Parts: sequence; C-alpha cells; structure tokens
Amino acid sequence: MARFANGKAPFLRKADEKTYGTQVIMRDFLIGLLPLIGFAWYKNGIKVYIEGNATFLEMFYPIIFIILGGIISMIIEGLFFIITDKEIRSFKSLMNRLSLSYAMIPGILLAMILPLYTPIWVLIFGCIMATLVAKLLFGGFGYNIFNPALIGYAAIAFTLMGVINRAGGALNGSEVLVDAIAGATPLSTLSTTNILSYQTLVAPYGSLWNFFIGTIPGALAETSALACIISFVWLSARKVIKWFVPVIYIGTVFILSWLIGIISGQTGIWFPTYSILSGGLMFGAIFMATEPVTTPKNPLGKMVFALFLGVFTVLFRFVGQYPEGVATSIIFMNIFSMPIDKWTGVIRTEGVTKKTIIKIVILVILIIAIAAYALFKASSIYTATIELPLIMRGWN
Repeated sequence: MARFANGKAPFLRKADEKTYGTQVIMRDFLIGLLPLIGFAWYKNGIKVYIEGNATFLEMFYPIIFIILGGIISMIIEGLFFIITDKEIRSFKSLMNRLSLSYAMIPGILLAMILPLYTPIWVLIFGCIMATLVAKLLFGGFGYNIFNPALIGYAAIAFTLMGVINRAGGALNGSEVLVDAIAGATPLSTLSTTNILSYQTLVAPYGSLWNFFIGTIPGALAETSALACIISFVWLSARKVIKWFVPVIYIGTVFILSWLIGIISGQTGIWFPTYSILSGGLMFGAIFMATEPVTTPKNPLGKMVFALFLGVFTVLFRFVGQYPEGVATSIIFMNIFSMPIDKWTGVIRTEGVTKKTIIKIVILVILIIAIAAYALFKASSIYTATIELPLIMRGWN
C-alpha cells in the first residue's frame, strides 16, 4: 500500500517526496509560464520596438511589469511575516520562508492577466488583495480557499477598470495603432452586439489564425492559444496538472457555444472556435482551474468541477454584465470545491448504490439546468447573419 505525505495541499505520495515534491511542482509550473511570458514580450515589446513604436528600454516593459508583480507580492508577504512571525530574525530566514510560500506566484499571475497599460499603483492594489487578503489571511500557501491571483484581478475589475481604460485602454502596445479594432477586445465586441457575425466578431482582428497565434487585443499573456497549448503539454507531461480538467472545461464551452450558434441560426464552427480562443479561457483552464489548493482533490471531483466551470463561464460570458466569465466562474466554483470533493468522494468509494445514484442525478440535473438556462438566455439575445461555410471562407 502506498504511503501518503501528511500536510497541506498539494498531496503527494511519500515515495515521491524527494524527487517530486511541492518545490519541483512549483518549479515546473513557473517553467510552464515561460511560453506565455515569451509571447507577451514579443507581442507587446519586441514587435512594437521593431515597428518603431517603442524605445529600446520600453521594449522590456512587458517583462518588467510581470517581474514587478512577483516582487510586489514578495514584499507584501515579507512585511506580513516580519510583523506576524517572531521566528523571522534575519534576512536569510525571511527569504527561506518566502521561497517555501512561493510568494512571487500570485503577483506574476496577476500581472499576466492584466493589460499592459495598467498603472503600477493599480497592480500594487491587486497584489495586496491577492497576497494579503486572498492568501495570507486564510493561512498562507496551501490554506487559501480562493485563487489569489483571480481575487486580485476581480478586485481590480470591479473597482479600477475605468482607471486602466483611462490610462490606455484594454489594449497593449502593439494594438494601439490598429484603427479597425478601435479599442475593443473580441469579447467586449461580443458584449456590445446582438448579432453573431464573423465579419463583426472575427474579421476586425484578422482571422481565427490571429486568435490562435495570439495577435489579438487582450491581457498580457492570455491571448495566445498556441502558447497555452505548449504550456498545457509541458504541465501535463510533468504531471503538474490533470490534463482532463482543461479539456473538459474548454470542451464544455465549445459545445455550449456551438449550440448557441445553432439556436441563433449559425451552423458553422467559427463561433465556438472564436469562443474558446477569446479572452482568458485557455489560460484560466490551464493555470487557474487546475490549481491543487482551491479545486477538488479526487479525479471525479475535478471532472465535475470542470463541467460546472464550463457551463458557468458560458452563463456569465453570454448572459452576464461582464464579457469574460472565466475569473468569475473559477472564483465562484472555488466556494464549492470541498462539497464537490465530498460528494464525488462518496460516489467513488461506495460505487453504484441508491445513495450515490441520487447524488449523481442531482449533479447531472444541476449541470443540465444551468446549461439550459444559459442557452435559453443567450439564444434570446443573439441572432446570426448568414455566413459562408468555414471551408469556403478559410482562416485567412
């Protein structure tokens, strides 16, 4: 029988503790971020410099902004430990504590899901909410209920997004001069129209290839589906994440978006493709929905969690006031991680019994009911124009 290591999440087999402990997982997690950070630097720094729209020093600002998020989070957490932990008596002991707490990660993730023109003081505010409120006040690394970076993002989105817009809008350096975009991200365009039209939703940004590669407006490191897929392969191969969680989450959004398109008179697959390539869905599905601390622990629970994330994302994205839906869905479902874990844990251990069948039926009814409501509301809002089949129109 395998022995298990006691302690806070993520839980690992004792036999793996030396070769595959939490430090290795977090190292691989940071490596998984590199493709997105690299693309963000190219798109918002190198490309802008080559085009003559930025100075040499300005070219490095995307990297500086992301690093700065990590440093700010470390400073906040360091000050917290100095004030509250009497065992911190030297700089070395403080740095050891910060390294074990992975203090930089909330700030790095937060900076990556914000627009480049976010003022530094807004980033500091978000890091305070992410690190101090969402992480440390809940007990620190391994004890937080909500994803810290998403709490920081939500705090900014609900209170200071107007400040970001006035500072330069939702666009980044390489997007400012694109007249066709006129300051709108793909999902904000969807939220301002009731017509599902390729010419309205996709054509202003080029084609679906632009969505896949990432040369569309959006936050620093969430626009490139290609970079997200590279990270997904790495993290899955290193067993940092469960591969089926992003697949179920993204697949659910794809299927429901496809149904919305069909109900609204759109028979092609461009709309569901547009839906999964827009906004932070892939980034959130890979890096946020798979976090071991704030999501269910058992495999069945993770599957149910991912299904609910998919239906709530569609509900919030197409029916709610805010066009994104990913951050709201993950934060909302973080509340139910423990109940889902308990319900699905009973189903896995007891097998097919009257009690477990009832639990399964309740979960299925909830998922279908939320999905049906999202489809009904979305189909009453959106209409479609007649589009050429994708094979005739192409991706270019």
